[in-house]
Amino acid sequence: MPIRRLGLFGNPAKPEIAAAVAEAADCCRRAGVPLLAAADLARFAPGVESVADDVLPDRCDVVVAFGGDGTMLRAARTIGHRPTPLLGINLGSLGYLTDVPLGELVPSLEQLFTGSYTVTERSRIRGLVRRDGRDFVELEALNDLVVNMGPLPRALLLELRIDQVTLGRFLGDGLIVSTPTGSTAYNLSAGGPIVHPGVHGFVVTPICPHSLAIRPLLIPEDRTVELHFADVGQGATLTADGQAACSVACGDVIQYSRSEHPVRLVKFPHSDFFLAMRHKLQWGAIQRRPVGD
Repeated sequence: MPIRRLGLFGNPAKPEIAAAVAEAADCCRRAGVPLLAAADLARFAPGVESVADDVLPDRCDVVVAFGGDGTMLRAARTIGHRPTPLLGINLGSLGYLTDVPLGELVPSLEQLFTGSYTVTERSRIRGLVRRDGRDFVELEALNDLVVNMGPLPRALLLELRIDQVTLGRFLGDGLIVSTPTGSTAYNLSAGGPIVHPGVHGFVVTPICPHSLAIRPLLIPEDRTVELHFADVGQGATLTADGQAACSVACGDVIQYSRSEHPVRLVKFPHSDFFLAMRHKLQWGAIQRRPVGD
């Protein structure tokens, strides 16, 4: 699809952001592609039209996000349910979602302008909190929905059900329900598996369960997953991608399901999940001490 208008979104606190925006503006000017920028980035490229964050996805064909994975998650939340594709340029450290290094900005934009790219859909997960039998709050996430303890470090008593079958109750610090996209984030740190983004499933990972019998589960995304709160002590919090949150109380139920609105990511021919896993997560790397140490 030809790019008729490009939009820039990003983290203005990044030290490289000014030069990156200016470089993108020069590239767009040479290609004759009109450029829009979120209000906090437009100042880095005089003459570029400034638009509000929530308007940007409606005005452009692709949103380019400058920053780390947090910026990508914020951009995905800003795009919301709109079909506008998202391209990440890594200005962070790990940058698993932002898989284009800053040094490849110009050739990547040139590939974008010539149509040498694909768009892949990544599932979002939806969490519906029900209280007293009624819908209370609904959150969606690209990476994960996380239940954590409240202000005091007191374990939660949780009950997990899948397709109305009770797997049992467990004490723990919380629960992560992640998409394949989010499997390399909090889920990985909590001992969950890395899941290829082509897998249509969710990972259910208890956080520090007080049992050796509780392990992460990979389940199909069309299954019904429920988390029942038997005892939350001083309270608990449900967080979506670390961007939005709500409190949950004793007796609440969270119903998890696949959102009907995926996030669309721009990928180039050289993009490869396993290469990214090897380079960014050091998968399989063996640290050897020099001979003689």
